[in-house]
Amino acid sequence: MTRILVVDDEPDLEALVKQKFRKNIRNGEYQFFFAENGQKALDLLNETEVDLVLTDINMPEMDGLTLLSKLNETNYFLKTVIVSAYGDMENIRTAMNLGAFDFITKPIDFKDLEITMVKTIKHILQLRENAETLRENDTLKIYLREIKAQKRLKDRFFAIISHDLRGPVSSFQGISQVISLYLQQAKYEDLQKMMSEVDKATDHLSKLLDNLLNWASSELSQIPYNPEKINLSEMIHDVVEIFELIAKSKNITIESEIDPSAVVHVDLNSTVTIFRNLINNALKFTPEGGKVTIKSEQNGAFNKISVHDSGVGISEEQLQHLFILSEKSSTYGTKGEKGIGLGLQLVNEFTKLNKGEVEVTSKVGKGTTFTISLPTKLT
Repeated sequence: MTRILVVDDEPDLEALVKQKFRKNIRNGEYQFFFAENGQKALDLLNETEVDLVLTDINMPEMDGLTLLSKLNETNYFLKTVIVSAYGDMENIRTAMNLGAFDFITKPIDFKDLEITMVKTIKHILQLRENAETLRENDTLKIYLREIKAQKRLKDRFFAIISHDLRGPVSSFQGISQVISLYLQQAKYEDLQKMMSEVDKATDHLSKLLDNLLNWASSELSQIPYNPEKINLSEMIHDVVEIFELIAKSKNITIESEIDPSAVVHVDLNSTVTIFRNLINNALKFTPEGGKVTIKSEQNGAFNKISVHDSGVGISEEQLQHLFILSEKSSTYGTKGEKGIGLGLQLVNEFTKLNKGEVEVTSKVGKGTTFTISLPTKLT
């Protein structure tokens, strides 16, 4: 049903319109409303939804041109047809400039009025159909963007999981060689200790996998960030334990000099990922017999945690692109350990996620130091 508002101060017009369009009204095609001037028309429009306005120009209190200027501010789909004397072409031209869709002249030819109404209603319906199509297209675009974003995030979570598991899993690759050596040398006591270390490493690996999977599945709308007060020494100790076998297989010493009372206010999972990657990298690029040192220092509202290795170092050119993932990001460790170039990008992104900063100093052949500044209080 099309709702039509007729605005005119002629007292007989309402009865005439209802008589001429009685079949349309009875069939539910049209519903008419009437107002005697522009102000009463606006009052009615505040309470009633209307599709089409038929308005005279010359009326008391508020004329048709003023009404038309105000209608332009209310509803894009509401269209107006001007009804005025043929000799009033100047006002009709003004009305068209103000956005009137069409006009008819007085005295009203109801056949002409009906044709004009049908044409205007078709235009309104076309506008609404076009708008609905645009809305559907926009909605579809939004859904597609969300699907793509979810897929990227899912892929990212699995990349993080595979990357963080690479280090602990690779530690088992060198264990068979050590076990064979102990068997050849009949060092059964050392072999027993090694098997105990393998059991412990397996347990750590299982817990790591559980934590990563729980984290990845907990919230796929965004990278989860749930800051809490964390004991820094305990967290670093748990991370170091994961890499003990790797360190032993390369005869690398890991020293942790963290103040037992040091705390940071961070998201645990993403922060653990930061230090897993830093320690894994330090071990990967440190030759046999080297050393990795982890220290912390309170600096105002931040704790600065440094991971220093005595490894091969990083060139100036590499430092410029250290946190950018590319095909050239992946490098091999001192024993051919594989990497996919994702680790340092995660370090950078997750440090920012935790309101912190990353600093890197390095010299080729002299080792590298990564320093992570993390807040001690919620910021």
